[in-house]
Amino acid sequence: MKNLITSQSVLDHIWEKHQLRRVDVEECFLNHFESKYIEDDRTKNKTNPPTYWFISENHQSVRLKVACVFKDGHVYLKTAYPPNEVELSIYNNSK
Repeated sequence: MKNLITSQSVLDHIWEKHQLRRVDVEECFLNHFESKYIEDDRTKNKTNPPTYWFISENHQSVRLKVACVFKDGHVYLKTAYPPNEVELSIYNNSK
């Protein structure tokens, strides 16, 4: 995914905490068929431009929550990790 921008610190974090690689995130974008993104409007997570998140599976059927920022035709990865039950419920019940 050419337009996915990942900092080394984010890549280190998702590997150390969740054993995830960039390719896992790329696969989630490829498998994200419904194109539903939820804006993260929590005060501590507000960004300009806004942070959005979605839940999708990689090619190994591992479900992940991916948080990113869209800016100037690029997608900036903020984090990725297995979603908890609350996040799954929010995502599944959103429009």
